[in-house]
Amino acid sequence: MDRRRFLQGLSSLVVLFPLNPILAASPSFEDFKKQQSDGFANYQAELERDFANYQKAIDEEFGKFKGQVKKVWGDEEIGSPTVLVQYSKDLKSRTIIDFEKGTMTVELVAAENAEGMGSKVRQALVDSAGASVKEAYDQDPLLQKLEKRLNTEVANQEKGKAKREPVISDVLTGKANPTKQQLEASVVQAAQQGTATTRSTPQAGQKVFAFSIPLNKVRISNKSQQFMPAVKKYSAKEKIDPALVLAIMHSESAFNPMAKSHVPAYGLMQIVPVSAGKDASEKVYGKQRLLSPSYLYNSDNCIKMGCAYLNILYYRYLVKIENKESRTYCTIAAYNTGAGNVAKAFGAGTSMARAAKTINRMSPQQVYNKLVKDLPYAETRNYMKKVTPRYKAYQAQV
Repeated sequence: MDRRRFLQGLSSLVVLFPLNPILAASPSFEDFKKQQSDGFANYQAELERDFANYQKAIDEEFGKFKGQVKKVWGDEEIGSPTVLVQYSKDLKSRTIIDFEKGTMTVELVAAENAEGMGSKVRQALVDSAGASVKEAYDQDPLLQKLEKRLNTEVANQEKGKAKREPVISDVLTGKANPTKQQLEASVVQAAQQGTATTRSTPQAGQKVFAFSIPLNKVRISNKSQQFMPAVKKYSAKEKIDPALVLAIMHSESAFNPMAKSHVPAYGLMQIVPVSAGKDASEKVYGKQRLLSPSYLYNSDNCIKMGCAYLNILYYRYLVKIENKESRTYCTIAAYNTGAGNVAKAFGAGTSMARAAKTINRMSPQQVYNKLVKDLPYAETRNYMKKVTPRYKAYQAQV
């Protein structure tokens, strides 16, 4: 082959296959940094849209559901962290379990002259008493509508599956996995101390038929054992005292595995997806994620995120507090109200760095007294009074 033809062939190959494709296609370091920055910015923008969509869905679905409930019942009762209110799909029956007061009530809406309501209420008691957390979640009309919207409107979320663990059957029977016969016998026994009532509804010609039974408060407290394996696992991983986890869980939800608040916060440790959920998910998954209700109604997930958030508070936001007991008191308060409000109690604005300087000159008891006296919100001051003695009691148990 002559030199001219060889060079022509070589030049055509260069066009098809550059001699140094890596160098030719490789972006500069500045280009690489820009790509990374743009990618992060795009993710953050998408995440902000997700959280905005979540908040919109919450506002709309909670508002719509309350309106539907009011038409049937004359109130807007959807429960609280320690009071589980479970509706049927047609909203004509509901179960109210108060984990703090220790009562379980079934209410049915029916015609004033309806017959056989006594047996219907008793059967509803048995059915509700035997429901697992998974069944309670799957049958909750509000949560199901909300989850359906999140599945279509939110991309960056963590979903989960509620577990087949007891809501209240263990409290009624004293057994972790009671048989149907044991459950019915326990309901019949509790019904001997029960109370039947009726009242009017917003709709003419209808009444609410209700029956309440007492629950064993000691057994409610003993539900802590149901969650102990997860508490020990995740508290050890996050280097948090398991007694603190139990005391916070007890105070947040009274061990109601279907707990939700108006905020809304979900689950045993009342994780708020738009605040604590952001920090905890970033620690666990390496980036912020929206924690869906289905995720937080899995008790293991909720405890995992609660422990991760406690780790963030104790080892990051409050790390400059030198005394461990003082830092624990501040962690309790911050779990409820945020570290910025803890700093306010010590006259430091929202700066924990400045607050820590004051705290480090005080004894732990002085820190506790200051928090109880000067935290910005009465709810958090009362929270301190509930969690602290429970924390000391659980320290003797774990």
